[in-house]
Formats: sequence, structure tokens, C-alpha cells
Amino acid sequence: MRPFKSTVSALALTAFLCLSFIQPAAAQPAQPYAILWQRQITGGSGSAGQPPVISPWGDIFLLTGSSVLRLNDRGEQIWEFKTGDKPTSSPVFFDDGSTFVATPKVLYEVKPYGRPGWSFTVASGEKGSTASPPNLTRGPGDLFYLLLGRSLYAVAPRRNMLWYLAQSDYPVAVDAGRQYVFVARSEKGAGTTLEALDSAGKSVWSRGFAEQKQVYLSLSPDGKYLYVVNIPKSPGKFNKCALYALDAAAGTIIWSRKFNQNELSNITRGPDGLLYLVAGKRYLYGLDSRTGDERLSTQLLDLSGAAPAVDREGTIYVPGKERLYAVSSSDGRLLWDLDLGGGVPTTPTLGSDGLTIYFTDGKGTLYALRPGYNDTATPAAAGASSSGPASTPKH
Repeated sequence: MRPFKSTVSALALTAFLCLSFIQPAAAQPAQPYAILWQRQITGGSGSAGQPPVISPWGDIFLLTGSSVLRLNDRGEQIWEFKTGDKPTSSPVFFDDGSTFVATPKVLYEVKPYGRPGWSFTVASGEKGSTASPPNLTRGPGDLFYLLLGRSLYAVAPRRNMLWYLAQSDYPVAVDAGRQYVFVARSEKGAGTTLEALDSAGKSVWSRGFAEQKQVYLSLSPDGKYLYVVNIPKSPGKFNKCALYALDAAAGTIIWSRKFNQNELSNITRGPDGLLYLVAGKRYLYGLDSRTGDERLSTQLLDLSGAAPAVDREGTIYVPGKERLYAVSSSDGRLLWDLDLGGGVPTTPTLGSDGLTIYFTDGKGTLYALRPGYNDTATPAAAGASSSGPASTPKH
């Protein structure tokens, strides 16, 4: 019996030693994001050139080639409103639940459940808008300011036009705050004029630039600064793409920053107060909003030219022609990228939680993506899709 006991003891010791030297399996790296759902949209936002918009009620509004879609945060369709023409403005929302959206010739009111309401049609004989989206804003006097055709219209919601200004050649941009409405318009051979108007259409100030192909206007949250992105019609050594910060009340230039690239995106303000924009097809910049000083610069590959988005944790989402890039705002380091066959032609949109982002690819698929901060992303949800018809949620 002793030899048997010795053999058993030896086998046990061998097994113990083998187990002791087995290394634990390496932990798999956590997925940096989760795709919560995706939905194929016929003629989706990419065809209208507009990103998804989150309403005050947390729903997703999506502009297609000839309609407005309202989806819930699960990607299920609530209603569709046919416009008959391509929407040219981001939706403007009223507290009573109505949504207003413009096409090249008509301003529509859409009631809370997708029914048509009031509308305003451009004057007979007026050509369609050549303005860069968005061509609709709400401003002083609680009026709509709308670029239709070659004119700026001041329209009282659900009533009628109060006044309009005919523009020579073509308008290119409009934005408004509580006190002023700002409009950029161009004349062939005479340059581009940026003008501030009051609620009666009276000029407060104006400033001239060389003729611009594209102008983006953005007011600071406090309404003190007007940021102007200029893309010249004929860029050159003395006529470069530039970002200006103007005193909104006086029109004086506070600072300016010129770029060597021939294309600029609109700006996006991050939670850190920096202004982020894309220059050309490779460069992402972060600028101090008060001085224009460069705080961040990084190079990426083959960008689509759309403006970036920044979530509440400081991750910058940069649209590319083939992929979506996630970049750290602290040091410009690439965190991850997502390969998308159709790229990301428009700016991603932040959800009401400040973390979930919504974007469409070039093939018309709408994505909901959430980064993996502190396990807020749910891996089990990754890859889930919602592509078929959905029932209307109850309200």
C-alpha cells in the first residue's frame, strides 16, 4: 500500500505545481464604444447635407431628400412629414411641440404629431435659396429670419411677413441672437458684406470682405461674439481661409486666424470653451475662443470636411471620408476610429446625455454610438440594429 500512497502523493504534487505555474489569461481590452443601434434611412441626412438634430424632448429629427423624420432615441419612427423639396434648414422648435423647417421656397410648421400647420411661401417669381444651410433662424422680436431666394425675410410665426430685404446676387449665411440678425451676402466683383440688422431691418453695422464662396456664422453662448468662418471664392496668398471673432454689437474684429488650407469647416464649441474646426482634409485645430491662440493641432487622414463634435468628457469626434475618428481634447491623441464604408459626411450630433452621438454615414445609415466611459457603454448592445418599420411609440 505504501507504493500506491507515494504514487498518489506524487501525482497530486505534480498537479499542484502545474496549476501554480499556469498564467492567467490576458484580459481582453474593453471595447472603446458600443453601437447601440443602427437604422437604414431611405434618402437619409447625407442627401440633405444636414446632420441629425436632437429636439428639446430628446427625439431625433432627421432631414431626408424630401421629408422630415422624427425618431425616438431607439431609432423608431414616430412620424414623417413630406416637404416635397429638399429641406435647407435645421428644425426650429417651439415649446408647444411644433417644429418649423424651411425648403428653398416654403417655410413649414409641423404639428406635434406630424400634421401640417401654418406655412409661408416665397414671393412669386423669387428664385430658390442659394444660401448655405441653415437658412432659417429665430432672433430679435421673436421673429423668423429666413433666406429664401435672394432675399432676407422677417416673418412673424403663424402670421405673415413683416419685412424683407432684397439681396444683390446671392446671400450666403444668416444667424441671429436676441438683439440682432446677421446676414452675409455677396455681389459678383464687389466682395462679401456682413451686416447686423435690428428687428425692424435697420442696419446696425456692416463689414466688407473679399468675395467668399462659403461663410459660416456662429454666435457665442452669451451673444457677445460673432464667429465668422470665411472660405474665399479665389483663395490665394493674400486671400486665405480665415476665422474671425467680431464684437457682435459693434462689428469690430477682436481677433482673426488665417489658414493655409483652401477649405474650413464650421466651428464647434467644446465643454472646455475651445473652438474646434477642420482645415483641409487632414488637420483638426482647437483655438482659444477669447484670443484665437492655438491650443490643439493634430493630423488625421482623409477628412470629409464636416465640423467635429465634442462630448461632455472632451472626446472629439471628427468625420472622415471612410471612418469616424475619436480624438482626445487634452493632447490630440487618436483614441480609436470606426471604419464606415460610406464615411461621415456631416457633423455628429450629441444626445441629451452629452455622451451618445448620432450620425449618418454616406450610405444613409443612422447610427447611435456611445463611448465606453466607466462602462457606460453596454457591449451587449453593440451591433444591434433597427432597420425595419417601427410602430409609433405612445405619448
